[in-house]
Amino acid sequence: MNIKLRSTFAVGSTQTELSTGNSGKAVNINLEPGATVRDLLRSLSSLGPENQWDDIMIHVFVNGQLRGYDYPLRNRDTVDLHIPVSGG
Repeated sequence: MNIKLRSTFAVGSTQTELSTGNSGKAVNINLEPGATVRDLLRSLSSLGPENQWDDIMIHVFVNGQLRGYDYPLRNRDTVDLHIPVSGG
């Protein structure tokens, strides 16, 4: 199953981006059929360990809709990752 990952600036470069030279652009990631958002996030080494994801408040949008970690992905879904930030 092929997933299009965008908005990776929120989490930095992944191994996939570094190996393809597509830093800053959408990246296609291959996952097993039945994979969830959690499976996708686990494949991104730049996010760190799963037990820290809540600390960085990752928001995952699949095809423009906010989704949870257990959401099942489908072939050709587009995923955007955002980490809310504030300044002051």
